[in-house]
Amino acid sequence: MAKVQEIVARALRLIQVQDARQPVKAVDMQTGIAVLNAMCARWEANGLAIGWRPVSNPSEDMPCPPEAEEAIAFNLALTLAPEYGTEAPGIVVGAAARGLSDLRADVKASNPLRPDRGVLPHGYDTRTDRFY
Repeated sequence: MAKVQEIVARALRLIQVQDARQPVKAVDMQTGIAVLNAMCARWEANGLAIGWRPVSNPSEDMPCPPEAEEAIAFNLALTLAPEYGTEAPGIVVGAAARGLSDLRADVKASNPLRPDRGVLPHGYDTRTDRFY
C-alpha cells in the first residue's frame, strides 16, 4: 500500500514540475493533499465507491484499494496541472482516462445492481397468466 506522499510526488513528476531526485516541497505536498482529498471526495459523491476518507499527513497510507492508486495518481496529475500552469502530456491524459474507466468497471463489478425483491414479482402463475 502506497503512502500519500508517494502518490502526490508521482503526480507532480507526471506533469514534470517535480524532479525525481528532490523531495517535494511542503507547500506542494499540502496543495497535492488538498486536491487529492477534493478529487476523491467528488468521485465518492459521484458514486465511485473506493472507500475514500480524507487524509492530512503525507506519511499516511492511502485509504483506498491498491488497484486504485494508479488511477488516482494519473488523475491527480491532471487535476494539479492547472495549479502549476502546465498541461499534462498526452500519455498521462490517456492513462488517466483508462485508469478511471478501469476503476469504474471494478466498482461496478463488485457492486452489481440487484432488484428489490419487494418491488418485482416472485413468480408466474401459468393457470391465471399473472405474476405473483
